[in-house]
Amino acid sequence: MKQINILITLMIGCVGCNQTNQSTTAGDYQPKNDSLTSETKSEVMGDFTIYEHDLSMYNEKYFMRITPDVDSVLNKYESNILLTKKTDTIFNKTINIDSLGLTILKHRIFADSTEYSRIATDYELRKVVYHGVRTNDLYFEAKIESEKRHKTLIVLFQISYLYKDEIGKLFVNGFNENGFGPNEGETENNKNRAIKAL
Repeated sequence: MKQINILITLMIGCVGCNQTNQSTTAGDYQPKNDSLTSETKSEVMGDFTIYEHDLSMYNEKYFMRITPDVDSVLNKYESNILLTKKTDTIFNKTINIDSLGLTILKHRIFADSTEYSRIATDYELRKVVYHGVRTNDLYFEAKIESEKRHKTLIVLFQISYLYKDEIGKLFVNGFNENGFGPNEGETENNKNRAIKAL
């Protein structure tokens, strides 16, 4: 009797094991999908030339570097302007389409223009170059483009460098399609390239 009970227990166990193996191999098993998904970002357009300038203002020597960069969060072109005097940093300012657009909206610069309210939304920054110096401010030109509107604009802006309460302050003077006359920064940069090529 004992042997019959053991035999029945073994048969039930074997039948159960066989059914478990069959259900596993019969295709009911679905493997986990552990594949990684990657987000592709669009290519950031813009001029990635580094501009360097030795400046003399009020008989003091300054050095300015304009370095293009990409905002890693927003995946947008931006430009960093660093002004130093000997070993002291006067200002280190990041310029992007948001800072330009917000300044234009805040001060209602060319509010009657059809592009006024679209600067911060439809345009992308492509380039920042040094334009010149006047009194206490350094002037720059920013090239911005809109693919939606098939348009390119030049924005003239200034950053104060002299008085303590004003240092690093950004103000936009205006924007248009043609630019704002001779550009000292690009002229100087082209001369430096020609000299280095010799």
